[in-house]
Amino acid sequence: MKARVATLAVVFAIVCLCTFSALANLPQTAAPAKTEQTMAPAKKMGGRKPRAGKKASPKTMAGVPSGVQACLDHLSQMAATEPMTPYEGHPAEIINNGLLWNDAKSKCSIGTDSQLRLKVVNLSTAWRQKNAEKVKSLLEEIKSAAPKS
Repeated sequence: MKARVATLAVVFAIVCLCTFSALANLPQTAAPAKTEQTMAPAKKMGGRKPRAGKKASPKTMAGVPSGVQACLDHLSQMAATEPMTPYEGHPAEIINNGLLWNDAKSKCSIGTDSQLRLKVVNLSTAWRQKNAEKVKSLLEEIKSAAPKS
């Protein structure tokens, strides 16, 4: 019985030593406590404010243009920039929410023509691969075959 108690005491001592040494070696990552807090709002850092009555113009256009030709022209402008505008964002929005939409309420749907839809899908693939020449040639093909409305 005494041997069991002695063994338990030794095991307990080893566990305590390991725990305390592990706690002592922990990195100090806690943020220092703030000593003074104020009720004043934080100041905004930044540039000039726009003049009264004028809106700040957005750097990129949002939404889908009205009309198939307007969509294709806008895609051509984005494809012509160096470096080409990344697909994720506005080009994807125009292609997915405009050209490939098959709805009467769509602003610039190309319709149900399967060949034309396949060209638009190939256009999006080439844009994702950042193949500028293929994007430009596919845009020209789609412009010539797109419905005029």
